[in-house]
Amino acid sequence: MTPELERALKRHTQWFGSYKASGELKKIQVWLVVNGGQIEFLTPGNSYKVKRTRKNPRVMCYVGSKDGPAISGTAQIITDRSEVARVYRGYWKTHPLRMAIVIGLRLWIEMLLNKRVVVRVQPDEPNPLEGLTDPAT
Repeated sequence: MTPELERALKRHTQWFGSYKASGELKKIQVWLVVNGGQIEFLTPGNSYKVKRTRKNPRVMCYVGSKDGPAISGTAQIITDRSEVARVYRGYWKTHPLRMAIVIGLRLWIEMLLNKRVVVRVQPDEPNPLEGLTDPAT
């Protein structure tokens, strides 16, 4: 792992890029956790990024900032409640103030209503995150 990627991962944010039907890459800022060398984040199950990812699972993750270290990979949508809860707990460890003040309760309610999913990105080989698991998860 490069020093630049290591620094970027400490921010626990990324710009997730999924492709529109036109081929245009659409970047959206989201939080992230790393689990077993895979990038994961929560999002509403009916979001455009989920819809685009279901049509084309090839994605780009720009770690730490909009132009941060780029990791290309293949995404899958995970609906398993235990996986959603695990990433939710990771968010509490990486963003405790924002979770407490801004979105923690809303996320919890949406989880209970099965409205949140995990997007899990398997980086292409060679995987720069191979074997890495964020202590938050």
